[in-house]
Amino acid sequence: MKRLIPLLLLLPVVASAQERGEVAFNKACAQCHQARTPTENRVGPLGVRKPVGPYMDQVLRKKTLVEVRTWVESPHQINPKTNCDTRLLSRDELDALTGFLSTVVVPPSPPRRMRLRKQLVEQVTERKARDKAKAEAKAKNQPTNQGKQ
Repeated sequence: MKRLIPLLLLLPVVASAQERGEVAFNKACAQCHQARTPTENRVGPLGVRKPVGPYMDQVLRKKTLVEVRTWVESPHQINPKTNCDTRLLSRDELDALTGFLSTVVVPPSPPRRMRLRKQLVEQVTERKARDKAKAEAKAKNQPTNQGKQ
């Protein structure tokens, strides 16, 4: 129990760091980027809005977090023609943003509909395998010389 108390005390700090990183992302990056690739196509009343820049989870699959941090600190030194404007981010916000982006790579849990579909497919597959095994057992147990003497 004594070991659990410090961990419980750290939870709000970790949660607030995550929130600060998300706020920094929304402040500097969300105009052009989305944090994660959508798992399903959602069409709203105004249609689908695709981001101008790449999805950040895809960027982090190709680049390291250090390379992304270098880009965020000075995007115009790396590519003078970029439209990224991260000048409003303080050093603390850069740290929080880097922490937030490190959690972006972890895929979100699939939507309930996708989980139910996967579960249904698994159940159908199990049922077919069970029926096939029963049919084979039944065929094996029947005598081969039916009606012959």
